[in-house]
Amino acid sequence: MDGWRFAEEEYEDETFTDLCCDRAEVTGVDFSRCVFRTCTFQYATFRDCAFEQCVFDCCNLSLARLDDTRILGVRFLNAKLSGVNWSNASGVFSASFNGCVLDNCAFSSLNLNRYAFTSCSFHEASFTDTKLARAKFVECDLRGCAFHNTDLSYADFSTSCNYFMNAETNRLHKTIFSLPEAVSLLGNFDITLK
Repeated sequence: MDGWRFAEEEYEDETFTDLCCDRAEVTGVDFSRCVFRTCTFQYATFRDCAFEQCVFDCCNLSLARLDDTRILGVRFLNAKLSGVNWSNASGVFSASFNGCVLDNCAFSSLNLNRYAFTSCSFHEASFTDTKLARAKFVECDLRGCAFHNTDLSYADFSTSCNYFMNAETNRLHKTIFSLPEAVSLLGNFDITLK
């Protein structure tokens, strides 16, 4: 369905399949317990919207904007979410990510304590000033991620790869790593490994 427009202000328990809403401008629409399957929202702008208990399955929201939009209890499954600035979402942020591409995303200043990210790609993502205490990164690729002033206490990276965190600019109290990946944590020190 090309050029789909949301005519209602509220949608509950609806299933949307194969929508093409690239570059759409959606303002003031609330979605509750809705399912989006194989929909595309590339470059779309959601302004003053709400997604509560929704599922995005095999959708593409790359470079979508979430200006003052509430994300509560939303599940993203095998979704492409590259370049999304999740920090622009409104209020409490609650979502789960499984099998997603989150490359070049910004999670700055969000509280993601106890979050579980499973089989996701986070190439060049930013976690500046983010709370990730007790978060689990399960089989995630974190190549080029920026962690700065991030609370990673008790976070688990043991099954993930390509991460680097500066111990001087992040809180790493009892953070869980595995070898050989953990060797990358020594990159900030003036040492030689043999």
